[in-house]
Amino acid sequence: MELNIFEETYKLINSYNRKTAKPKQYGTDDLLYPAEVHILDVIGNHENATVTELAEMFGITKGAVSQTISKLTQKQLLEKTPSESEKNVIHISLSEKGRTVYEYHRNMHSEVKKKIDGIIGSLSPESLSAFKELISIFDDMLENM
Repeated sequence: MELNIFEETYKLINSYNRKTAKPKQYGTDDLLYPAEVHILDVIGNHENATVTELAEMFGITKGAVSQTISKLTQKQLLEKTPSESEKNVIHISLSEKGRTVYEYHRNMHSEVKKKIDGIIGSLSPESLSAFKELISIFDDMLENM
């Protein structure tokens, strides 16, 4: 049986799209979408970020960030603190519960990264170069969809 990289990649993309459309638990009772978890991840790495900073990091509107921040605050995953030095600026940080989600997500990524690094480390420079080229081709294809 021959491996069809093109078809396998499409299956992977479709699987990703299906799975990111459904919320799941990340170490708490809350159901969270991957986009929400990724905002928690960025805030965990940039404590006391502002909505403007988060919008710039994600390349999305401040309104979109504000909506997600509100949902995550209602779920008690984030805390908002008014700036002491800047009027109308709110700093956003993880709550204790938010830190639980952050750590859970970080551990998931760490485990996957270990597996990937093990395989990548066994590739020859030529194979690694070919793999990078495949990724670039698929990235271009997605860009043009």
